[in-house]
Amino acid sequence: MLRSFFRYLAGCGAIVFAHIGGAQSLEIWEIQGDGLTSPFEGERVTTTDNVVTAVGGSLFFIQTPDARSDGDAWTSDGMVVALGSSPPVAVGDMVDVTGTVREEFGQTEIAGGPTVTVTSTGHPRPRAVLLDGETPTPLQPWPETELERFEGMWVEVRSGVVSAPSDDHGEACVTTGPRRLFREPGIIWPGLAGLAVWDGNPEGFELDPYGLGGAGFDLVAGTRFRASGVLAYAFGAYQLWPVTFTGFDDSALPRAVPLASPGDVAIGTQNLFHFGGPGADVPYATRLTKLSRHVREVLRSPHLLAVQEAFDLAVLQDLADRVADDDPSIRYEAYLVKNDPDSIINVGYLIRDPVVARSIAQIGTDVRFTWDGSLLFDRPPLVLEAAIPRAGESIELTVIAVHLRSLGGIEDPEIGERVRRKRHEQSVWLSEWIQAWQNADPTGHLVVLGDLNAFEFSDGYVDVVGQVTGDLDPDGALLAASEEVEPQLVNWVLRLPADDRYSFVFECSAEVLDHILTNHAATPWVRGIAAARANADAPHDLEFDATTSMRSSDHDGLVLYLGPRLRRDVVRRVAPVSAAQTIWR
Repeated sequence: MLRSFFRYLAGCGAIVFAHIGGAQSLEIWEIQGDGLTSPFEGERVTTTDNVVTAVGGSLFFIQTPDARSDGDAWTSDGMVVALGSSPPVAVGDMVDVTGTVREEFGQTEIAGGPTVTVTSTGHPRPRAVLLDGETPTPLQPWPETELERFEGMWVEVRSGVVSAPSDDHGEACVTTGPRRLFREPGIIWPGLAGLAVWDGNPEGFELDPYGLGGAGFDLVAGTRFRASGVLAYAFGAYQLWPVTFTGFDDSALPRAVPLASPGDVAIGTQNLFHFGGPGADVPYATRLTKLSRHVREVLRSPHLLAVQEAFDLAVLQDLADRVADDDPSIRYEAYLVKNDPDSIINVGYLIRDPVVARSIAQIGTDVRFTWDGSLLFDRPPLVLEAAIPRAGESIELTVIAVHLRSLGGIEDPEIGERVRRKRHEQSVWLSEWIQAWQNADPTGHLVVLGDLNAFEFSDGYVDVVGQVTGDLDPDGALLAASEEVEPQLVNWVLRLPADDRYSFVFECSAEVLDHILTNHAATPWVRGIAAARANADAPHDLEFDATTSMRSSDHDGLVLYLGPRLRRDVVRRVAPVSAAQTIWR
C-alpha cells in the first residue's frame, strides 16, 4: 500500500523517494532523467512492476508499462539490467529489481549484483517507439538526447535501409528514411561561414544483430528491412539490438559490370586496398584468389585497369599471373612505378590485348609542396601512352592513373590545414599539367582515372574534382579552385544514376572517391560507364572468404567503355616502342 501511495504522488508530479531495503524506490524514467546520464549514478535503487522486453547473454531490458509512463518525450521508460550470469527472467515477466545505477560506457544500467524478483508473467510489451523518417531527426542542430531519450526502450523500424554494411564487429549503420545515406556537398556541420555545409547525416545509427548474444547475421548495404528490438548504447553509438528482423536484400551482390561489346575497349580503375606488403591481416593467397575473381568476374577483365594501393610490381605481376592461371585466355602485363622505395601503396596498370603500352612514366616526381618543401606527390600520377590497333592502324590514347592525398585528417585541428593545402596543390598541379597537354595536342585523346580521394562536388575545403576537370563547383571552397582546364573534362561518374553514384562507404554514408574523366576529343568515343558492386556494400568479414570476390577491397571499381568512333585525322600508324621511351614492367 505504501508503494502504491508513493506512485500516486509521483504520478501527480511530486518528487518522492521511498527507501525500501536501503534503496530508493524509483520509476525507470526517474532513474534515466532527461540528460545523457542518470541523476542517480552510483546510488542503490529499486524499481518495481516493470515488464521484461528483451533478454540476452547476461542482461535483460525492462520498461515501464504504458499506463505508468510519465508521458515525457525526453525521458526514457526503459533500461538494461546487467547480471553476471544468465538472467532468470523471460520476455513478458513483471519484475522488481534492486541494484546500483551505473553508466557503463555511456549506457545507463542497473548493476552491482542486482536482485531480481518475478512477480507475474505473460504481460505484453509496452507500445513500441516508432523510428521513422522523422525520428531520429535528419536535421541539424541535432539534440544530444535525440536518441538518449529512447535508451533501453522497445522500438520498431517499419521501413529501414542498411546504409553501411556490417563492420568488423558485425554492426551496420542503418537509417529509417526511404533512401540510404549519401555524402553531400560542403563541410561537415557546423561548417564555416560563407561555405556550403553538409549536415553529416545525423539520422544514421547502428544495428547490431549480435547485441543480445544470439548467432547474429551479416548485413549488406542497400538492404531494406523492418525490425523491432531495444535501443542500446555501446562503443560510443546508439544501437538497435533486434529481436525480430526481416530483410529484403535486392542488392544481388556481387553485381558485375557489362561485358564490353565486340570491338569496344573497356578501361577500368580499382583501388586494391593495401595489396601485398607488410602487416596484412588477410593471407596473401586469399587476397590473390579474391582479386583474381574480382577482376575476371566483377570487372569483366577490362582491357586496361588502373590500380591503386599495390605494394610493388612483384605483387601486381602475381595478380596478373593468377588471373592467367584461372583463365588462360586473359593475359595481363603488369606495370608499376615506385617513387619512394619505402612506399607501401603505389599506382600501376594491368594491360591486355588489344591495348598496347608505348610508354609509361610518372609525372610530378620532383614537385615540392610549398607548405614544408616535401614532395608534393607521395604516389605521383602515372602516365601511359597507349595504342589500340585497328586494321593495321592505331588509335592513340593518353591515360593518367592517379591516387591523390586522402581526406584523412582534413578536420583535424593540428594537421587539417596541411591536409587541405596538399590536396589543393596536388589538384592545381595536375590541372595545369592536363591543360599543358591539351594545348600541345588539342585533338589527342585523354583519360584521367583512379582514386582522386575526392567527391564529385566540393568538400567545402577543397574542390579537387572541379579543379582537375575545370568544371568548378559553384558552392566554392575554402581554398578556391581556379579555371585551368579548357575545354573542360567530362566526369563520367555523373552519368551514373544518383543511387548508384558511389565507390566507397565511410561511416554511414556512401560517397564517390573514384572517377573516370575524359577530355573533349575522347568524349565522343565513350559508349558508357558502369560501377561494379562487390566491395563497398559487402560485410567486412568476407575479406577472409576465398570462395567469393566480395570484399576483395574496400572500394568498388568503375569501367568505361570506348567504341571505335574516332575521326580518321586522329588515327595514327602503329609504331613500336622506342628504346628511348621509359617503360616499366
